[in-house]
Amino acid sequence: MRKTLLATTSLAIGLALAAGSAMAGDISTQVDEAKKETQVVLDWLDGKLDNYGKNEVSYDGDPIIFRSTSHIPAVSGLAKLQIQGFDNLERMSNGKIKVETTWSQSVHGVREGRKAVRTGLSDQAPCFSLYTARDYNAVGGLGLPFLFNNAHEAVATAEHIYPKYLKDEFERFQVLLMRSAHTGPYHLYNNKPVRTLEDVKGMKVRAGGGVHAQIIGALDATQVSMPGASAYTAMQRGTIDAIHFNDAAALIFKLHEVAKYRTENGFNVLTIEYCMSKDWFDDLPADLQNVVNNWGRQMAIAEAAGFYDYGGLVNVAKMQEQGLETITMSDEELGKWKSAVADVEAAWVADAEKKGVPATEMMKDIRANAAKFKAMSANDVMLDAINNPVQGIYDMK
Repeated sequence: MRKTLLATTSLAIGLALAAGSAMAGDISTQVDEAKKETQVVLDWLDGKLDNYGKNEVSYDGDPIIFRSTSHIPAVSGLAKLQIQGFDNLERMSNGKIKVETTWSQSVHGVREGRKAVRTGLSDQAPCFSLYTARDYNAVGGLGLPFLFNNAHEAVATAEHIYPKYLKDEFERFQVLLMRSAHTGPYHLYNNKPVRTLEDVKGMKVRAGGGVHAQIIGALDATQVSMPGASAYTAMQRGTIDAIHFNDAAALIFKLHEVAKYRTENGFNVLTIEYCMSKDWFDDLPADLQNVVNNWGRQMAIAEAAGFYDYGGLVNVAKMQEQGLETITMSDEELGKWKSAVADVEAAWVADAEKKGVPATEMMKDIRANAAKFKAMSANDVMLDAINNPVQGIYDMK
């Protein structure tokens, strides 16, 4: 497979962001410092590490094809990063797994990934639960406000609680979880300066659906659910007033061309999943099943820290160079936003408990894991995924 350099590394020009995040975690708000804090991830993506975990391959048959499909363009930074990750899957399997990629909605749209995997059109595809929120009872807990500081903290937490709380409801659709891939924290991109909670009331705000829509509604704004790719045109036409979006994807969708301001609030991440074919995985020999598990856990953290965390900082720096103004709220003002959305979690827990989800217990486990990973650097979280990959996500041979 063609070697592709991580797009964001070429953009690491050492620029400081004009303002720090309202939900600052262990990732620096300085691009050059953040690069150091994610260097293990960047080296993993570039194939420069000496250690990719315990991947003892004894299978000596013909290479097994792994078909990955996606709605995103092949030229996007995220696609290029994922291609780097697939290079590592081939490397870790000693070339016994060969990845074939198809991009740009050639096989399915953004909402049809799960169906494509289930029906055999693909072996891996993004299958965002946020677009089919009614199908899931437990996963929404990961998108509740003020749980995580960054993407890699969210992903590490999600993967560790998955076997206990999420596996059964995910697999009832006859697909497996390839990996979790939470976004970075969401901020408000808008054409008027939103400095207070009062400023956002009554605005029409793009949201992703599910819990995200409930959060926007709790702010007394009108949530408009649509794919991220539609937000630019909707903003341009005045169909919406603002877009609540993560920084890494904001540049991809050129939101700085239709929004003058970025109001930092960062109170939620969006849950994203990649489905894997159960038939494809079940047919693998045991040694390659182990490789796939090891790779999936590493790829999950690499995408989170490399694209959403570090890449998000780089992208904001670029957008600010082109005129985007960042507004940072005071702790007092941010507290008002926290109070406004506080009932969202209580309502979600009560509803999930009625549906048989041990939601109170799950939220305790989410917070315990979030605290654990918050205390670790991004590099250490990546090393943990390499040396201590989560077990129990798959039923192995």
